[in-house]
Amino acid sequence: MAGDPVARALQSLDQFRQVSRDLTRGTLTGGIFTAIAYALLLLLLIAELGAFLRTTYVTNVVMDQNTEELLQINFDITVLDLPCKYLQVGVWDKFGQQQMNSTDQFAYIPIDHRGMVKGMGYSKDEITALESADAATDVSEEEKKELEADWSSTSDHFKHNDFNAAVTFHDFTLVNFFAEWCVHCRKFHPMWNEAAERISDKLSFTNADGQEATVKFMKMNCVDFTTVCQQAQIAAFPTLRLYKRDGSFEAYHSKRSVENIIAFLTASIRNSHLIIARHHTMFSEGCQVHGTMQVPRVPGHFHLVAAPFGDMTVNPAITNVSHIVNHLSFGPRPTRATRSTVPAELMANVNPLDGRKFIVERFHEAPQHYLKVVSTHVEGMRTPLYQMTHTDRVRKLKKDGGDINRAPQARFVYDLSPMSIVVKTKSKRWYEFLTSLFAILGGAFTVVELTSGAVETVGTAVKEALGKTN
Repeated sequence: MAGDPVARALQSLDQFRQVSRDLTRGTLTGGIFTAIAYALLLLLLIAELGAFLRTTYVTNVVMDQNTEELLQINFDITVLDLPCKYLQVGVWDKFGQQQMNSTDQFAYIPIDHRGMVKGMGYSKDEITALESADAATDVSEEEKKELEADWSSTSDHFKHNDFNAAVTFHDFTLVNFFAEWCVHCRKFHPMWNEAAERISDKLSFTNADGQEATVKFMKMNCVDFTTVCQQAQIAAFPTLRLYKRDGSFEAYHSKRSVENIIAFLTASIRNSHLIIARHHTMFSEGCQVHGTMQVPRVPGHFHLVAAPFGDMTVNPAITNVSHIVNHLSFGPRPTRATRSTVPAELMANVNPLDGRKFIVERFHEAPQHYLKVVSTHVEGMRTPLYQMTHTDRVRKLKKDGGDINRAPQARFVYDLSPMSIVVKTKSKRWYEFLTSLFAILGGAFTVVELTSGAVETVGTAVKEALGKTN
């Protein structure tokens, strides 16, 4: 073998010449660092092999080139307190309503409350009390000042639009109906101011339920507000009435004095029961509706709303469209194979509303959803997925907007992004894997070797220094 020309040529080419073991020696430090190097090399080898076998994803944002005319919407929603016979699904795009026969397109499944309290109707007093309580918590500071202001003149900076809202804003409101030309009203004016200073929002009274309550004092100028006083059927001046939150009132007939007014308020409030009402389920069943819709690829919305059934119409005041979104997605409904192929973080944005509850507690309210839909093209899939972002709010129907008599709608507004996301797989090529593997392993081994040599050199120098000292 030694005489073989090829072998001799290879030996002369050798760049990894070995040093004779007679010229080297093993050390304890070198042995420790060698064990550390082997463990580190094994760990790095496993990590690099895992990175080589793992598939990662890269995303690019491009202009959406989708030319399809229709977009599929898949939904499965449970409305908790509205029977199926009253539930209607409406679809609108930006340019008008899409006529769809929901009976054929969708499936309606009646559901019960499964052991929960059965639905029961609201009494007229309950509706009045709850609406008043809701209105009291919805007002801004400016609206509160408006409701608590005296109706003394039409030339002040207050609007004075709703007398009923003003007298039902507090549990009890004592109103002084007066006319500026009335002599008795002018005589009573200082006494009224004194009573208001002592009593209004200051003096506490006890009602029939043992609860503490205060009285708000308010003046009504029947010269400036003639129509309001006529509607209230005020026949003489001054007239004092104690209004309750439910809109009922009790007239004051005693001799006008501060003490008599206090006695009147004490007796009237002592005999008054505040209506304690809570929002509850109205019907004994709800409805689960599910299906698919083919809608134009333009911005639009679909909604769930109470509609008349036969000759029966649901009272808008008590319509509750609280709901659970069991499923909502755009495009072909994701299959099990799709879920196993597409990254989990991407699938989480395909149906982010699944399983979420949207509950309203008061009258004339409805959840509103706003969805931004982005088409997503995943490498290896023929049809695109649609990711979406979601925000929601609770819409309050306003009395002054004329929509207080409309039934609340659970509305889902969607808009399509002009951009599209392209998702591609990325994995290391075999030569990239080998290059990085050799670099990492060689570098790690070199670092450990240098560290071992440095430790050995320092140890030898320390020993020599201690020997010279001794």
